[in-house]
Amino acid sequence: MAEDSKVRDALQSTLNEIGKGLDALQKDAARSGLTETIPLEILRKDFISVVSLIYNYSTRLWIAIGKQPPTPSAALPTLKDLSQHVSTLYGCALAFRDVHGKSFMSEARRSAVDILVALQPLLQEYMAGKSGDNTMRKTAAIHESCDKARNLSLDAREAVCKEWKVDNETLKDAMKEVNEMLNPERPGHDEEISDGWDELLDGEAAHEVELTEKDRAAIKKVTVVLERLVSYRKQIQKTVLSSAAQVEIDVTTYDQILELSREFIPIVDDIVGCLDLPVELDELKQLVEALGRSLRKLHNAIPRAPTNVSVQMDRLDLSDHSKPDQPLSGIDVLQSKLDDILASMQAI
Repeated sequence: MAEDSKVRDALQSTLNEIGKGLDALQKDAARSGLTETIPLEILRKDFISVVSLIYNYSTRLWIAIGKQPPTPSAALPTLKDLSQHVSTLYGCALAFRDVHGKSFMSEARRSAVDILVALQPLLQEYMAGKSGDNTMRKTAAIHESCDKARNLSLDAREAVCKEWKVDNETLKDAMKEVNEMLNPERPGHDEEISDGWDELLDGEAAHEVELTEKDRAAIKKVTVVLERLVSYRKQIQKTVLSSAAQVEIDVTTYDQILELSREFIPIVDDIVGCLDLPVELDELKQLVEALGRSLRKLHNAIPRAPTNVSVQMDRLDLSDHSKPDQPLSGIDVLQSKLDDILASMQAI
Protein backbone atom coordinates (compact mmCIF):
# COMPACT_ATOMS: atom_id res chain seq x y z
CA MET A 1 0.00 0.00 0.00
CA ALA A 2 2.87 2.37 0.81
CA GLU A 3 4.27 1.73 -2.64
CA ASP A 4 0.89 2.55 -4.24
CA SER A 5 0.86 5.83 -2.34
CA LYS A 6 4.32 6.67 -3.64
CA VAL A 7 3.17 5.94 -7.21
CA ARG A 8 0.20 8.28 -6.76
CA ASP A 9 2.51 11.01 -5.49
CA ALA A 10 4.83 10.48 -8.45
CA LEU A 11 1.89 10.58 -10.87
CA GLN A 12 0.66 13.83 -9.31
CA SER A 13 4.15 15.33 -9.50
CA THR A 14 4.36 14.47 -13.21
CA LEU A 15 0.87 15.87 -13.81
CA ASN A 16 1.96 19.09 -12.11
CA GLU A 17 4.96 19.28 -14.42
CA ILE A 18 2.71 18.76 -17.45
CA GLY A 19 0.41 21.54 -16.24
CA LYS A 20 3.38 23.82 -15.76
CA GLY A 21 4.59 23.06 -19.27
CA LEU A 22 1.21 23.63 -20.90
CA ASP A 23 0.82 26.91 -19.07
CA ALA A 24 4.27 28.08 -20.17
CA LEU A 25 3.75 27.06 -23.79
CA GLN A 26 0.27 28.51 -24.10
CA LYS A 27 1.30 31.79 -22.49
CA ASP A 28 4.47 32.03 -24.57
CA ALA A 29 6.60 32.19 -21.46
CA ALA A 30 10.21 33.36 -21.43
CA ARG A 31 12.19 30.87 -23.40
CA SER A 32 13.93 28.72 -20.79
CA GLY A 33 15.79 31.72 -19.40
CA LEU A 34 18.39 31.38 -22.15
CA THR A 35 20.48 34.43 -22.91
CA GLU A 36 21.94 33.08 -26.13
CA THR A 37 20.46 31.58 -29.26
CA ILE A 38 21.17 27.90 -29.74
CA PRO A 39 21.74 26.77 -33.35
CA LEU A 40 18.63 25.28 -34.94
CA GLU A 41 20.30 21.97 -35.78
CA ILE A 42 21.22 21.35 -32.14
CA LEU A 43 17.84 22.37 -30.75
CA ARG A 44 15.96 20.29 -33.29
CA LYS A 45 18.08 17.23 -32.50
CA ASP A 46 17.53 17.69 -28.74
CA PHE A 47 13.79 18.17 -29.27
CA ILE A 48 13.39 14.99 -31.31
CA SER A 49 15.52 13.05 -28.82
CA VAL A 50 13.35 13.98 -25.84
CA VAL A 51 10.21 13.24 -27.87
CA SER A 52 11.57 9.73 -28.46
CA LEU A 53 12.26 9.35 -24.74
CA ILE A 54 8.68 10.31 -23.86
CA TYR A 55 7.45 7.77 -26.41
CA ASN A 56 9.54 5.05 -24.77
CA TYR A 57 8.77 6.00 -21.18
CA SER A 58 5.02 6.17 -21.79
CA THR A 59 5.31 2.57 -23.00
CA ARG A 60 7.33 1.57 -19.92
CA LEU A 61 4.75 3.20 -17.70
CA TRP A 62 1.94 1.22 -19.32
CA ILE A 63 3.88 -2.01 -18.83
CA ALA A 64 4.42 -1.07 -15.16
CA ILE A 65 0.90 0.00 -14.13
CA GLY A 66 -1.35 -0.15 -17.18
CA LYS A 67 -0.82 -3.82 -17.85
CA GLN A 68 -2.07 -6.51 -15.48
CA PRO A 69 -0.71 -7.42 -13.03
CA PRO A 70 0.80 -4.00 -12.18
CA THR A 71 4.34 -3.61 -10.86
CA PRO A 72 4.38 -0.34 -8.89
CA SER A 73 8.06 -0.67 -8.03
CA ALA A 74 8.91 -0.32 -11.73
CA ALA A 75 6.63 2.70 -12.11
CA LEU A 76 8.46 4.93 -9.61
CA PRO A 77 11.76 5.37 -11.48
CA THR A 78 9.87 5.54 -14.78
CA LEU A 79 7.69 8.40 -13.52
CA LYS A 80 10.69 10.24 -12.10
CA ASP A 81 12.44 10.12 -15.49
CA LEU A 82 9.23 10.89 -17.39
CA SER A 83 8.69 14.03 -15.31
CA GLN A 84 12.21 15.18 -16.18
CA HIS A 85 11.63 14.48 -19.88
CA VAL A 86 8.42 16.53 -19.78
CA SER A 87 10.38 19.44 -18.32
CA THR A 88 13.05 19.06 -20.98
CA LEU A 89 10.43 18.90 -23.74
CA TYR A 90 8.72 22.19 -23.01
CA GLY A 91 12.02 23.85 -22.09
CA CYS A 92 13.41 22.85 -25.47
CA ALA A 93 10.26 24.00 -27.29
CA LEU A 94 10.49 27.39 -25.55
CA ALA A 95 14.13 27.70 -26.60
CA PHE A 96 13.14 28.08 -30.27
CA ARG A 97 13.15 31.76 -31.19
CA ASP A 98 12.05 34.07 -33.97
CA VAL A 99 15.51 33.79 -35.48
CA HIS A 100 14.76 30.11 -36.15
CA GLY A 101 11.57 31.14 -37.96
CA LYS A 102 8.15 31.98 -36.49
CA SER A 103 6.49 29.15 -38.40
CA PHE A 104 9.13 26.67 -37.27
CA MET A 105 8.82 27.88 -33.67
CA SER A 106 5.03 27.54 -33.79
CA GLU A 107 5.27 24.02 -35.21
CA ALA A 108 7.65 22.90 -32.45
CA ARG A 109 5.46 24.37 -29.73
CA ARG A 110 2.28 22.88 -31.17
CA SER A 111 3.98 19.50 -31.23
CA ALA A 112 5.04 19.83 -27.58
CA VAL A 113 1.53 20.89 -26.55
CA ASP A 114 -0.01 17.95 -28.43
CA ILE A 115 2.25 15.50 -26.59
CA LEU A 116 1.52 16.97 -23.17
CA VAL A 117 -2.21 17.12 -23.87
CA ALA A 118 -2.10 13.42 -24.86
CA LEU A 119 -0.02 12.47 -21.81
CA GLN A 120 -2.25 14.22 -19.27
CA PRO A 121 -5.38 12.00 -19.50
CA LEU A 122 -3.27 8.84 -19.36
CA LEU A 123 -1.75 9.83 -16.03
CA GLN A 124 -5.18 10.86 -14.77
CA GLU A 125 -6.44 7.37 -15.61
CA TYR A 126 -3.58 5.87 -13.62
CA MET A 127 -4.37 8.23 -10.73
CA ALA A 128 -7.91 6.85 -10.73
CA GLY A 129 -6.51 3.32 -10.50
CA LYS A 130 -7.56 2.35 -14.01
CA SER A 131 -5.68 0.04 -16.37
CA GLY A 132 -6.25 -2.22 -19.35
CA ASP A 133 -7.48 -1.39 -22.83
CA ASN A 134 -8.40 2.24 -22.15
CA THR A 135 -4.92 3.10 -20.89
CA MET A 136 -3.45 1.22 -23.83
CA ARG A 137 -5.45 3.40 -26.25
CA LYS A 138 -4.33 6.54 -24.45
CA THR A 139 -0.72 5.34 -24.64
CA ALA A 140 -1.20 4.82 -28.38
CA ALA A 141 -2.46 8.43 -28.64
CA ILE A 142 0.80 9.61 -27.05
CA HIS A 143 2.77 7.53 -29.53
CA GLU A 144 0.84 9.12 -32.38
CA SER A 145 1.63 12.63 -31.12
CA CYS A 146 5.29 11.71 -30.69
CA ASP A 147 5.51 10.26 -34.20
CA LYS A 148 4.11 13.48 -35.60
CA ALA A 149 6.54 15.58 -33.54
CA ARG A 150 9.50 13.53 -34.76
CA ASN A 151 8.64 14.75 -38.26
CA LEU A 152 9.44 18.30 -37.19
CA SER A 153 10.46 20.45 -40.14
CA LEU A 154 14.15 20.67 -40.94
CA ASP A 155 14.15 24.45 -41.10
CA ALA A 156 12.04 27.59 -41.51
CA ARG A 157 11.52 27.01 -45.23
CA GLU A 158 10.03 23.56 -44.71
CA ALA A 159 7.82 24.80 -41.85
CA VAL A 160 6.43 27.57 -44.07
CA CYS A 161 5.86 25.08 -46.92
CA LYS A 162 3.72 22.90 -44.63
CA GLU A 163 1.53 25.87 -43.73
CA TRP A 164 1.44 26.97 -47.36
CA LYS A 165 0.02 23.62 -48.43
CA VAL A 166 -2.70 23.83 -45.77
CA ASP A 167 -3.73 27.23 -47.13
CA ASN A 168 -3.74 25.81 -50.67
CA GLU A 169 -6.40 23.34 -49.57
CA THR A 170 -8.47 26.20 -48.14
CA LEU A 171 -8.39 27.96 -51.51
CA LYS A 172 -9.29 24.74 -53.31
CA ASP A 173 -12.32 24.40 -51.04
CA ALA A 174 -13.34 27.95 -51.97
CA MET A 175 -13.02 27.09 -55.68
CA LYS A 176 -15.12 23.98 -55.18
CA GLU A 177 -17.82 26.00 -53.46
CA VAL A 178 -17.92 28.56 -56.30
CA ASN A 179 -18.06 25.82 -58.94
CA GLU A 180 -21.00 24.25 -57.12
CA MET A 181 -22.84 27.56 -57.42
CA LEU A 182 -22.58 27.26 -61.18
CA ASN A 183 -23.52 23.59 -61.21
CA PRO A 184 -25.83 22.94 -58.26
CA GLU A 185 -26.67 19.31 -57.62
CA ARG A 186 -29.75 18.40 -55.69
CA PRO A 187 -29.61 15.11 -53.81
CA GLY A 188 -31.43 12.30 -55.57
CA HIS A 189 -34.77 11.13 -54.26
CA ASP A 190 -35.74 7.54 -53.61
CA GLU A 191 -38.51 6.94 -56.13
CA GLU A 192 -39.74 3.83 -54.36
CA ILE A 193 -40.36 5.50 -50.99
CA SER A 194 -42.44 8.64 -50.61
CA ASP A 195 -42.90 10.16 -47.17
CA GLY A 196 -44.19 13.56 -48.24
CA TRP A 197 -40.82 15.34 -48.00
CA ASP A 198 -40.40 15.45 -51.80
CA GLU A 199 -43.39 17.72 -52.17
CA LEU A 200 -42.18 20.02 -49.41
CA LEU A 201 -38.65 20.23 -50.87
CA ASP A 202 -39.98 20.90 -54.36
CA GLY A 203 -42.15 23.67 -52.93
CA GLU A 204 -39.14 25.28 -51.24
CA ALA A 205 -37.09 25.02 -54.43
CA ALA A 206 -39.75 26.94 -56.32
CA HIS A 207 -39.20 29.93 -54.00
CA GLU A 208 -35.38 29.90 -54.29
CA VAL A 209 -33.71 32.81 -56.07
CA GLU A 210 -32.76 31.67 -59.55
CA LEU A 211 -29.34 32.17 -61.05
CA THR A 212 -29.58 34.96 -63.62
CA GLU A 213 -27.19 35.35 -66.54
CA LYS A 214 -25.71 38.40 -64.82
CA ASP A 215 -25.09 36.39 -61.65
CA ARG A 216 -23.68 33.49 -63.63
CA ALA A 217 -21.27 35.79 -65.47
CA ALA A 218 -20.02 37.29 -62.19
CA ILE A 219 -19.52 33.85 -60.61
CA LYS A 220 -17.63 32.62 -63.69
CA LYS A 221 -15.30 35.63 -63.48
CA VAL A 222 -14.63 34.93 -59.80
CA THR A 223 -13.86 31.33 -60.74
CA VAL A 224 -11.20 32.55 -63.19
CA VAL A 225 -9.68 34.78 -60.49
CA LEU A 226 -9.49 31.92 -58.00
CA GLU A 227 -8.01 29.52 -60.56
CA ARG A 228 -5.29 32.03 -61.41
CA LEU A 229 -4.72 32.75 -57.73
CA VAL A 230 -4.09 29.05 -57.06
CA SER A 231 -1.73 28.94 -60.04
CA TYR A 232 0.11 32.01 -58.74
CA ARG A 233 0.58 30.42 -55.32
CA LYS A 234 1.92 27.25 -56.94
CA GLN A 235 4.46 29.36 -58.80
CA ILE A 236 5.55 31.03 -55.54
CA GLN A 237 6.00 27.60 -54.03
CA LYS A 238 8.14 26.53 -56.97
CA THR A 239 10.16 29.71 -57.40
CA VAL A 240 10.55 30.94 -53.83
CA LEU A 241 9.69 28.22 -51.31
CA SER A 242 11.17 25.09 -52.87
CA SER A 243 14.59 23.73 -51.91
CA ALA A 244 15.76 24.68 -55.43
CA ALA A 245 14.47 28.26 -55.18
CA GLN A 246 15.82 30.75 -57.70
CA VAL A 247 16.06 33.60 -55.19
CA GLU A 248 17.98 34.20 -51.99
CA ILE A 249 15.68 34.33 -48.99
CA ASP A 250 16.16 34.59 -45.24
CA VAL A 251 14.13 33.25 -42.33
CA THR A 252 12.31 36.53 -41.72
CA THR A 253 11.24 36.79 -45.36
CA TYR A 254 9.87 33.24 -45.35
CA ASP A 255 7.63 34.16 -42.43
CA GLN A 256 6.67 37.48 -44.02
CA ILE A 257 5.61 35.81 -47.26
CA LEU A 258 3.44 33.33 -45.35
CA GLU A 259 1.84 36.08 -43.25
CA LEU A 260 1.10 38.26 -46.26
CA SER A 261 -0.33 35.32 -48.18
CA ARG A 262 -2.70 34.67 -45.29
CA GLU A 263 -4.03 38.21 -45.40
CA PHE A 264 -6.06 37.45 -48.52
CA ILE A 265 -7.51 34.12 -47.30
CA PRO A 266 -10.35 35.84 -45.35
CA ILE A 267 -10.89 38.18 -48.31
CA VAL A 268 -11.42 35.14 -50.55
CA ASP A 269 -13.92 33.79 -48.01
CA ASP A 270 -15.78 37.11 -48.12
CA ILE A 271 -15.80 37.04 -51.92
CA VAL A 272 -17.34 33.56 -51.91
CA GLY A 273 -19.91 34.69 -49.35
CA CYS A 274 -20.71 37.71 -51.52
CA LEU A 275 -21.80 35.37 -54.33
CA ASP A 276 -24.97 34.35 -52.50
CA LEU A 277 -27.85 35.20 -54.81
CA PRO A 278 -28.56 37.79 -55.88
CA VAL A 279 -24.89 38.76 -56.33
CA GLU A 280 -24.08 42.22 -54.98
CA LEU A 281 -21.73 43.47 -57.71
CA ASP A 282 -20.65 46.67 -55.94
CA GLU A 283 -19.64 44.76 -52.82
CA LEU A 284 -17.97 42.10 -54.95
CA LYS A 285 -15.88 44.70 -56.79
CA GLN A 286 -14.74 46.24 -53.50
CA LEU A 287 -13.65 42.86 -52.19
CA VAL A 288 -11.84 42.03 -55.42
CA GLU A 289 -9.99 45.36 -55.23
CA ALA A 290 -8.97 44.53 -51.64
CA LEU A 291 -7.72 41.15 -52.85
CA GLY A 292 -5.68 42.87 -55.55
CA ARG A 293 -4.04 45.19 -53.00
CA SER A 294 -3.23 42.24 -50.76
CA LEU A 295 -1.68 40.34 -53.67
CA ARG A 296 0.51 43.30 -54.62
CA LYS A 297 1.81 43.49 -51.04
CA LEU A 298 2.70 39.82 -51.16
CA HIS A 299 4.34 40.13 -54.57
CA ASN A 300 6.43 43.12 -53.48
CA ALA A 301 7.76 41.15 -50.51
CA ILE A 302 9.22 38.43 -52.75
CA PRO A 303 12.99 38.87 -53.26
CA ARG A 304 14.11 39.38 -56.83
CA ALA A 305 17.84 38.66 -56.43
CA PRO A 306 18.92 35.36 -58.04
CA THR A 307 20.65 32.82 -55.84
CA ASN A 308 23.92 32.76 -57.77
CA VAL A 309 25.93 34.36 -60.51
CA SER A 310 24.99 31.76 -63.13
CA VAL A 311 21.30 32.58 -62.69
CA GLN A 312 22.15 36.28 -62.98
CA MET A 313 23.98 35.60 -66.25
CA ASP A 314 20.99 33.64 -67.53
CA ARG A 315 18.80 36.66 -66.87
CA LEU A 316 21.25 38.94 -68.62
CA ASP A 317 21.13 36.63 -71.62
CA LEU A 318 17.42 37.37 -71.96
CA SER A 319 18.35 40.78 -73.34
CA ASP A 320 20.50 39.16 -76.01
CA HIS A 321 18.25 39.10 -79.10
CA SER A 322 20.71 36.80 -80.83
CA LYS A 323 19.40 34.03 -78.56
CA PRO A 324 15.72 33.61 -79.37
CA ASP A 325 13.19 31.59 -77.35
CA GLN A 326 14.97 32.05 -74.02
CA PRO A 327 12.76 30.59 -71.25
CA LEU A 328 11.36 33.01 -68.68
CA SER A 329 12.84 32.89 -65.19
CA GLY A 330 10.63 31.83 -62.31
CA ILE A 331 10.33 35.44 -61.14
CA ASP A 332 9.24 36.55 -64.63
CA VAL A 333 6.63 33.77 -64.71
CA LEU A 334 5.44 34.90 -61.29
CA GLN A 335 4.99 38.46 -62.53
CA SER A 336 3.12 37.18 -65.57
CA LYS A 337 0.75 35.16 -63.40
CA LEU A 338 0.10 38.17 -61.16
CA ASP A 339 -0.68 40.25 -64.26
CA ASP A 340 -3.16 37.55 -65.34
CA ILE A 341 -4.92 37.69 -61.95
CA LEU A 342 -5.16 41.48 -62.01
CA ALA A 343 -6.48 41.41 -65.58
CA SER A 344 -9.20 38.92 -64.62
CA MET A 345 -10.11 41.16 -61.65
CA GLN A 346 -10.55 44.13 -63.95
CA ALA A 347 -13.12 42.11 -65.91
CA ILE A 348 -15.45 41.85 -62.91
